[in-house]
Amino acid sequence: MTTADNPDQRTLLLPRRDAGSELKAGSRLQEFVVERPLGVGGYSIVYLARDLKLDRRVALKEYLPATLAMRAPDGSVVPRLPRFQEFFDRGLKSFLNEARLLGAFDHPALLKVYRFWAENGTAYMVMPYYEGITLKRWLADLGTPPSEQWLRALADSLMAALQVMHDQACYHRDVAPDNVLLLYDRSHAQQGGSYLEQRPRPVLLDFGAARRVIGDATQNLTAILKSGYSPVEQYEGADSQRQGPWTDVYALCALLYTAAIGKPPLSSVSRVVRDEQVPARVAAKGRYSPAFLAAIDAGLAVRPEQRPQDMAALRAAMDASEPVSAGGVDIALGGDKGDGGRPLLAYLALGAAALLALAAGALWFWRR
Repeated sequence: MTTADNPDQRTLLLPRRDAGSELKAGSRLQEFVVERPLGVGGYSIVYLARDLKLDRRVALKEYLPATLAMRAPDGSVVPRLPRFQEFFDRGLKSFLNEARLLGAFDHPALLKVYRFWAENGTAYMVMPYYEGITLKRWLADLGTPPSEQWLRALADSLMAALQVMHDQACYHRDVAPDNVLLLYDRSHAQQGGSYLEQRPRPVLLDFGAARRVIGDATQNLTAILKSGYSPVEQYEGADSQRQGPWTDVYALCALLYTAAIGKPPLSSVSRVVRDEQVPARVAAKGRYSPAFLAAIDAGLAVRPEQRPQDMAALRAAMDASEPVSAGGVDIALGGDKGDGGRPLLAYLALGAAALLALAAGALWFWRR
């Protein structure tokens, strides 16, 4: 490809994943035999595999970033170009960190990793084989807002899972409908019930953006920004002091807002400049209890210190006999303020800077 040979080119046309880059059926890795691919993403491939020692089906995930690496004739994974080596290695380290992170948790709503290892120039992790669909797909198939009983059951499971993470000073930072898998209940289906009527059994996916904080040291992984779900402090970059349990509180409440209203909240950055978001207690009035909707609005406060500060505080807000004041200090905020009461002017500056950066990026892309 000519662009790859010319270092002066301002852009590099990156290839799509090579045809046939997946491991072939029958390939053996440790005690696992690949049966077929389950899913292909930009950074990895997930296979259905058989555990020969325990005679069970598992999901085997292989690190293979399509734009950076390819499969060599001997089956190993190698960078496409020498200059990609550093980026490939960073991604590999992040992949192993994610596996190590998941292996430390034990909760039904958190993805479980049985084992992980490095081999063939890349790395692998083995997980349970889950059958289900994403919450995003479930909501689309349902076609109408779910009941409060169903939505509260979903929220309870996710709050408990996130609390397990937070207890170990780890924050997910990418909670969204496409990162929640709803497991099938086979017994319910066998009785003629629809999967849309099943009690939610969620599993939280994609820990690639997770961050663990130990004392004053931080372990920073890939920055993930998802419009509508990422709170304003995530736009600040690597400064972990601004992020904490309240960051996941925002994203979880954005997920609940999406389910209840039918569309995601406005971008947190745009809300810093001018907050035109319709509160959940207005948009979904009459469909859900006032306390439940007020708790969602409280969790979606733009300023971190005005949100419930952890999952326990959010749960208390949902259980309150009277609606809490959205964004107000009367909420059972619990814990320390998210950012020490950072002035609103700072968030206005952050929002303006983020918008200018996005605009500049768009202009550069259009002119190149």
